[in-house]
Amino acid sequence: MRTRFTALALALIVMILAVAPISAQDGGVTFTFGEFGNPVQLDAAIVTDGISFRTLTQGCETLVEFQGDTTIPGPALAQSWTTSEDGLSWTFKLVENATFHDGTPFNAEAVKWNFDRWRLTTHPQHFAEQVFEYYEAQFNGFDDASLITDVQATSEFEVTFTLSAPIGAFLNNLAMPMFSLASPAAVEANGAAYGTPEVGFSCTGPYKFVEWVSDDRVVLTRNESYWGTVSGNIDTIIFKIIPDNAARLAALQSGDIDAFERPNVEDVPTIEASEDLYIQLRPAFNVFYLAFNYRIKEFRDPRVRQAISLALNRQEIVDAFYVPGSVAANTMNPPSIGIGFNPDVQTPFDPELAKQLLADAGYPNGLSEVNVLALDADGNITDTVEETIPIRLYFMPVARPYNPDGEGIGSAMVNYLASAGINAELASAGDWSAYLDARRDGQLLGLYQLGWTGDNGDPDNFIGYFFASVDTPLAREGYYQNAEVAQMLQEARVSLDTAARDQIYKDVEAIMAAESARIYIAHGPVPLAFNNRVQGYVTNPLGTEFFKTVTITG
Repeated sequence: MRTRFTALALALIVMILAVAPISAQDGGVTFTFGEFGNPVQLDAAIVTDGISFRTLTQGCETLVEFQGDTTIPGPALAQSWTTSEDGLSWTFKLVENATFHDGTPFNAEAVKWNFDRWRLTTHPQHFAEQVFEYYEAQFNGFDDASLITDVQATSEFEVTFTLSAPIGAFLNNLAMPMFSLASPAAVEANGAAYGTPEVGFSCTGPYKFVEWVSDDRVVLTRNESYWGTVSGNIDTIIFKIIPDNAARLAALQSGDIDAFERPNVEDVPTIEASEDLYIQLRPAFNVFYLAFNYRIKEFRDPRVRQAISLALNRQEIVDAFYVPGSVAANTMNPPSIGIGFNPDVQTPFDPELAKQLLADAGYPNGLSEVNVLALDADGNITDTVEETIPIRLYFMPVARPYNPDGEGIGSAMVNYLASAGINAELASAGDWSAYLDARRDGQLLGLYQLGWTGDNGDPDNFIGYFFASVDTPLAREGYYQNAEVAQMLQEARVSLDTAARDQIYKDVEAIMAAESARIYIAHGPVPLAFNNRVQGYVTNPLGTEFFKTVTITG
């Protein structure tokens, strides 16, 4: 495979990526988007955060993509496809006029290279120091565990996938931004540095990477060799990094930025009343939750987890921090999902019952300290107490579409818990990248905030993403383990029977609610604020929004 990408191609990409950066394209129309923080990385295959994906979506493309404001996949780099009756073979006809930003050709061999890199741990560019979390979650694992068993270039512009079992959400999976296709030559030339600020990305999309100045901006510019259609008039995209919500609003009002996501709820009326600004709502397709680290001995008792759940007033949190139209959450899957939402699951607010459950669990005087259990060499939790620590509640350091104010909500949570006799301290785990790393490595030793915006419209990417592999304890899921839940979700993943899948997901939600495996807080629409000059921005419930449709007027 490596011989397809010649030494000349490798030299070419090194020269192109080494060109001195510029801050914006000379002249033309610029769209400046106020961003919460830095991307984590710009190699789509190894990131999980929305900030990174928003940037990548403008320049990196998938075989199929979600159409407009829907969760329906349609043509992108694949112009058509067919599947066998049993769902085990998929053949895609590719566009024939696309090139990567480094000038190397896009073809079936490049598609095969990308998928082989993700699924095979022996691939030279499946770097051991990186985590290909999405591939593992959506396709059941790597190597022999992968549901994709083979990818072949059956002609220059035709690629065929062979599966070991059908995947009910296969097309939806392929439309997710983490499965966008990178230039093999760029990844080979730059190694694990591909996607870092010094290198950026090389894909096939309408905008190409220019520069990334950490804590300040990421700049993209129009790809004049783009194979597809750009309906808007944007020549340069600048992601201006402004962590504070109030500062982003001030930047919008002054004209320094053109748009930003998730203004403070109290600022929405101000924006709506302005003659120069407007609000556009992204449909609700998300969840905000509080997770447990199961290395905490006390959290392994379902009565303690249920007490924590009962102590939190979800509705008051929603009313205080979220925009109108948001709802308190009882389940992982949101009400707006096509299948798998269980309306019968209810999680009440009852601090007195919470106190009783704590007493039943052996803590009649409440709970302030907890014991951390050690891990064995295989990563399994032992019965040995490693240390005793205060109860910590880690708050997210950046606003997210599902979490408008991590620290503020965290403070409210701490107060609710104290009223039920659970004395927790609010804790920070550093910046967004550090927070995600600590979550991935199981190092958030306590309660911790997280959330999710669906990537493909299917419950396999909601509850299935997190729990289909918990037949073994996973550090990234706080060492939660439930073999029954994992088996049910794996069964739903490979089923083509929509009604059967719907019931499985509902049953899993009921099982996990009964044990308070996690505490779900809110689902809500996401407001985006714009200057009136911005037209043509198409919101998508998955957050997969393409700036190529945007026009700046005036």
